[in-house]
Parts: sequence; structure tokens; C-alpha cells
Amino acid sequence: MSSDFAFWKVGEGDPGEIYDGLAEGVTDGIGACSEVSWFRDELLSRWPDLVDVLEPTEYDLRDAPEDAAKYVLLTLPVSMLGHLDGIFELARQYELRGYSGVAGEAF
Repeated sequence: MSSDFAFWKVGEGDPGEIYDGLAEGVTDGIGACSEVSWFRDELLSRWPDLVDVLEPTEYDLRDAPEDAAKYVLLTLPVSMLGHLDGIFELARQYELRGYSGVAGEAF
């Protein structure tokens, strides 16, 4: 069992549709912002174990390095849900938008 969360700074359209697109690797309508890159870097600095549940992966970034500044998608297993409060606080600090796949709600 896992929970999916997507984060971005600039995006056009319905958050649920953006989330669905990101789950399929579609980044149309998402703008690149340094805050997303900083968020990604700080996530991995604080919780290195997130590297295995974070997208885009390092492999994905070889073909599309700009995606590191567009979005972060986390698929958190139950064992990592304890990180969630800290992840949301960090997202607020960087003023990121997002969507919870489990709740079906934007944040």
C-alpha cells in the first residue's frame, strides 16, 4: 500500500489533471522553477531514503533534465508516511502546489 503526492510551482489547468499527467510522465502545462529543484534537493538531503520513491528519477533526468525543476512525484509506502508532515512543511516553505492521489485533493 502506498500514497502518491505530486508537487509543482507553476501549472496551468485542473490540479487533478496535472497530477494524472505527471503520473504518466506528461509535463505539459508545468513550468520549471528553481524552487522545485531546491525542494527536491532538500527532500533528498533530509530523507535520503526518498530517492527510491521520488520521480523524476535520476535515470529519467538524463533524458529530460529540465523536469527536476518542474515537479516532484512521491509514492510513499506506509513505512514512510511519517515523513509526510515534514514534506508538506517544506513544500509550504517553497510555496509549492500539489495534489494527493489518495485523497483526490489539491493542496
